Amino acid sequence: MALALRDLRPAARARQRPSLKVVEARRGTARVLVAVAVIVAAGAATLGVIHTQIASRQARIDDLDRRIVAAGEQFDTLRAIRAELRAPLRLDAAARTLDMEPAMSSSFLPVDPQVHAMVVAATGRSKAGADVPDDLGPLDQFRLVKVLGAVNP
Repeated sequence: MALALRDLRPAARARQRPSLKVVEARRGTARVLVAVAVIVAAGAATLGVIHTQIASRQARIDDLDRRIVAAGEQFDTLRAIRAELRAPLRLDAAARTLDMEPAMSSSFLPVDPQVHAMVVAATGRSKAGADVPDDLGPLDQFRLVKVLGAVNP
């Protein structure tokens, strides 16, 4: 059996080395940078759109808040005017300018049920609205109007 011996001389070693070439680096880093730049630009555009939507919705909320405050103030004003108009002293003064006098006595007359039925049929009003107290709050008044509206469409 024969063994091959390596030649250890430098000239023999030089022949055995593979030929080496300089290879240029790939342009993959440029592609990655472009992809990252596109992703960052898309993210910035998306953030811009989101901030614009948030700002427009906040402006709408602020407008609604202003309108709610204005409606509350108008409600308070109308309620104060109503209280002035319903004040007993003002009603008394208005009645006296119309030559009305306070009643000294009162009596109730019986109403024929047939007449009552004709009045209810003609006006669409029932006795349910006749016993409404005057000291109801605004929400109770609203609730009562809704109930009466459901009873008498």
